[in-house]
Amino acid sequence: MSFMNPVSEMRRTLAVLAAGLALVLAGAHPLAAEPANPEMADSISPYLRLHAEDPVQWRAWDRDLLDEARESGRPLLISSGYFSCHYCHVMHEESFLDQGIAERLNEHFIPVKLDREVHTALDTYLLEFQRATGGSAGWPLNVVVMPEGHALTGVVYAPRDGFADFLDGVVERLTADEERLAELAAAGSRELEQRLRDGEKPLSAERAARLPDVLWSRMEREADDLGGGFGQETRFPHSPYLDALLTAQEDTRAPDWVGEFLSITLEEMAGSGLRDVLGGGFFRYSETPDWGTPHFEIMLEDQAQLARVYLRAGELFGREDWTRIGLETLDFVGREMALRDSDPGAAVAPESDFRGFASSLSALDDEGREGGAYLWPGSALEAALEDHPEPELVRARFGMDGSPSFSDGHLPADGMDTAALAERFDLDEDRVREYVDRGREALIEARQERGLPRDEKVLTGAHGMLLSALAEAVRQDLGEEYETMGRDVRDWLASRADEPEDLPALLGLPAKEVGPATLPDYAYVARGLHDWDAATDSGDGERVRALLRTAWTRFSGEDGFRTTEDPPLPGMIAERFHPAVHRPSGATAILQLTAEHAAADADLESALADYPLEPGQGIESNPLHHAGLILWLEERGDEG
Repeated sequence: MSFMNPVSEMRRTLAVLAAGLALVLAGAHPLAAEPANPEMADSISPYLRLHAEDPVQWRAWDRDLLDEARESGRPLLISSGYFSCHYCHVMHEESFLDQGIAERLNEHFIPVKLDREVHTALDTYLLEFQRATGGSAGWPLNVVVMPEGHALTGVVYAPRDGFADFLDGVVERLTADEERLAELAAAGSRELEQRLRDGEKPLSAERAARLPDVLWSRMEREADDLGGGFGQETRFPHSPYLDALLTAQEDTRAPDWVGEFLSITLEEMAGSGLRDVLGGGFFRYSETPDWGTPHFEIMLEDQAQLARVYLRAGELFGREDWTRIGLETLDFVGREMALRDSDPGAAVAPESDFRGFASSLSALDDEGREGGAYLWPGSALEAALEDHPEPELVRARFGMDGSPSFSDGHLPADGMDTAALAERFDLDEDRVREYVDRGREALIEARQERGLPRDEKVLTGAHGMLLSALAEAVRQDLGEEYETMGRDVRDWLASRADEPEDLPALLGLPAKEVGPATLPDYAYVARGLHDWDAATDSGDGERVRALLRTAWTRFSGEDGFRTTEDPPLPGMIAERFHPAVHRPSGATAILQLTAEHAAADADLESALADYPLEPGQGIESNPLHHAGLILWLEERGDEG
């Protein structure tokens, strides 16, 4: 996935390598008895396994690689991405399978392949570097890191020739004056660190008091009041922003425009191309502001956040249709992302039948076609509805009765409603609903036969987010199935949280194999258990407090919170407040939960009392990234 809008010629199909890609995804290759890159082939990450047969001599991330870089005089080229990312697959085909690119990387760099969901702290830092130096960032992300550990330069997705030019330019400059470049990289690292430090400088009391007004002004300016969402081109759901808006609306602190904006945004996201209206899941983002041109990766953390948003909004606004969308999203997770006994290579907890949920579904089907699992060519649509009494009604309901919206076929969307269909086809509304349900079932059944590769890593933090969404469904008493599903997630998380010092980043695998959990992992698990306890009286309060105490001990210091206990690169510093853009802020969540549990725990009460909560200049500069924090600080001030 890239935050860029590459031109159309960059968006080439991967069908040429379809057969080979399918075998690689399964961990095999038709031409090689042994993998070219054993570290990739043996990885727990399917994204790394995807690169097992590349001519690039990839290495898995390890801090010892910096020692190797110093000894060899070669910088690292860290390439970060994830399995379900469309442009990660495109760059794999165009560049990392190319012999010329491989020769450049193998000779002049130590090539490192990084799964951003496994090494989230390092990936986040590299993203911040790229955003600060390049203006935008995304995946696949490729950053040159000098042997001393300082990032030098980077590039996101680029076609083969552009990436070759990037590498040649770096090599040319290194050859001409490597010492000077090392100094520039170190200076850039210090400058980025100083920028973060400057952002931490507390605002005056007067400016801090105006932060809610600053937030609402910036939000209103960046909100699209016609199409919903934020931004000008590429359109993400930005679940943390929506969550903050719902909180303010519940507390009657939101400006008048917020209710209508939320309504437009939730309507557009649910009925457009951002959502799989047949199955119920949400895609990662849309390239266009009308939400209609998605990249088709589906992430567990997005489903969890958006399910909770729609359930909260449904209750707040009395909208049963939004509640239904939230439940359909949870149903989608249970149906399409659950790991079962028959799943080969699933991350398994031996003592339990519950195996968790896949971290993501690929944007590409098993033939290498982007969106191939979701798009409907005319012939496939006709075949799926062959036995339906009113196929045209089904087409009209799901917006597939006109010209296809994509070159590979129709993407189902919200089309005609029940009343309009009843009038057009001269049927009563009960019969229309019956036909729509039969059509949906037929289409989903036909779609089940299509291959859709999954990333079967079981992410600890994402399961914490999912538990919060399931807790919301249980709190509203929306169905026993969600309590059953939530109990499975809660029990698995609780068993890991009983030893908070050893909480792993991935569930179902020993922590020593995957590394310890990060600050956000602790925050999301603690929040999930807290929300479940509030909804079910499960008795998880002390478990939550143990997680919080461990998080404070492990990640906090004089300068704030570190994302990871042992930062892998020198510029990764602690900050008092972390942003929340596509996922909640781990630091803010820890602070909020600590405040809720401080009365029952003297250590937590002391930790919060000693923490400098004065907002800094960086929050004033980027209020949307700290919307939840600003509202929480305002609430504390009102109470205080």
